[in-house]
Amino acid sequence: MISNINEIAKKTLVALQERKLRPTPENYTEVFEEFAQKYGLITSNKAKLDKYKTLLLPNYQQDLASKSIHTIEEFVSFLISMLNRQSGKQFNEFFDFLSTLCKALQISKDKKIRDLAKITSVRISKTMDSESIYLLSKKWKEFEKKYEESELDSEIRKYGVGKYDDFDMIIKKLLSKLEERSLEYFCELLAFCLNPSLVEDLKIQSFSQNLIQQPFMIIEDIFKEELLEIINRRIMVDNRYVQKNLNFFNENLKKIYELFALLSKTNQKNMSFFNTLIPDEKGEIKISFEFLKKRLEQLNEKINSLNTQIEFAQNLEEREAWTVVKELEKLDENFNKYKVNYSLALFSIQNYRFIMEKYGVGSLNEIFVRFKKILKDSCAELDELWMIDEKSYLIISPGKSKEEVARLVKENLNSIENFRFIYKQDTITPKINTAYLDKQSNPDANILEKLISQIEGLNQANNTNKDDEQQS
Repeated sequence: MISNINEIAKKTLVALQERKLRPTPENYTEVFEEFAQKYGLITSNKAKLDKYKTLLLPNYQQDLASKSIHTIEEFVSFLISMLNRQSGKQFNEFFDFLSTLCKALQISKDKKIRDLAKITSVRISKTMDSESIYLLSKKWKEFEKKYEESELDSEIRKYGVGKYDDFDMIIKKLLSKLEERSLEYFCELLAFCLNPSLVEDLKIQSFSQNLIQQPFMIIEDIFKEELLEIINRRIMVDNRYVQKNLNFFNENLKKIYELFALLSKTNQKNMSFFNTLIPDEKGEIKISFEFLKKRLEQLNEKINSLNTQIEFAQNLEEREAWTVVKELEKLDENFNKYKVNYSLALFSIQNYRFIMEKYGVGSLNEIFVRFKKILKDSCAELDELWMIDEKSYLIISPGKSKEEVARLVKENLNSIENFRFIYKQDTITPKINTAYLDKQSNPDANILEKLISQIEGLNQANNTNKDDEQQS
């Protein structure tokens, strides 16, 4: 192995003699570079040449690779040849075009393109060296690669925007989708869905109007809670309307059945009476006209009572006026006249908002269905079950004392506690607040209002305790 430059120099001189070349600086340098490269020695001349080659544009580097260039002089000759092949006029036209292109890109809607175009316009000039051109070109190529790999294309395809759609078309499509999905559009649809199907409700109407007039409320933090409460109220309003009508028809059907039973009994008496009559030899029966008239009048009176009750049951105004307040007014009147006692028991799900928010309106409705069934099954023949609000039911028990209704409340609470409401893997535990009173113990009071006040007090106390626990 050649160990130093002196030995390479000796080899060079020997080679010049063997090749019969004159020992000129050019010939000596060429042969010396040949041996230096052969034995892995990089000369300063070779280092400079490699550096200059890397500064060329890639297309010039490809042309240079096909040439046999070993010296700086040969490299300069190559560059002169390349420059001579370039047209000065064509270069100026291309530079003007490039400047115009950069100006056009500076008004692009894409900020990344605008910024890179501004940088290019500042740096580009007719006297740029190869290194500056290469670095600027590299920036654009990197930008092109990142731009193609952007997630934006895949995202906007979801909205019907093609990869090669022009800017105006993209904006129009996105604006159209935005209009379809606007807050106003969704709020209007949502407001239509909130209206009860059977009866109007002022609170729901007010919420719906506010939703349409102030669609921005849909993005507020408390909107979900407010919406769930309104949805639950919508269900409650329909359920309460259905229950009111069922109670109305149930009460009237009972009366119709009683009147029909009396009519049937009267008819049976008349038939029994006629069966006891014995005709004479001519087959005739003698009966007092007044007696027969009286019997027919009694029968007609009962028929009229039955017809009146049927007409009452079909009367829309009477049905709409049938409320729990009206029922209690009748019981109060009966108490004042005949001292017939009655009791009320109010049951309320205290944590219904928590259940609704955590497990959904559907789960809450399932609980209410079971809750109502337990209360309904506990009612005696004369008892009535009324829905008071979105979380409370009232049992009206005519003729029962406070002690009797207390036992009823205890039985219902035990039944509710023994039932398990399962949501996925969670056991939902409804917390029931109860209050009960009888009229005899509170003859001058509106006992329904007192019960509602007691329940509100219990709910408020529970909420206060919960806040204290969270703070501690």
